[in-house]
Amino acid sequence: MNCRPCGNQIEDERLEVLPNTVFCSACAHKFNFIKPRKGVMVFTHKTGGELQTMSADYYAKNKQYFVANGARSVMKNFSKNICA
Repeated sequence: MNCRPCGNQIEDERLEVLPNTVFCSACAHKFNFIKPRKGVMVFTHKTGGELQTMSADYYAKNKQYFVANGARSVMKNFSKNICA
């Protein structure tokens, strides 16, 4: 499948992930079709966590829920821990 704007071949890996896309990765970046993402670590068990990804808009609307949870929290405010 060819990219609409530039006519180049769309990468096979990109088509596997986004089968309905009409943009190659270069055009997607060039025309800013790739939206920024945010992520937080979610620990359902003490030995391993998962990365929960979300859109920047969703994160902005719900960021009050993504706060540090105790002294050993992954979401610490590291700016407070910087030595002078």
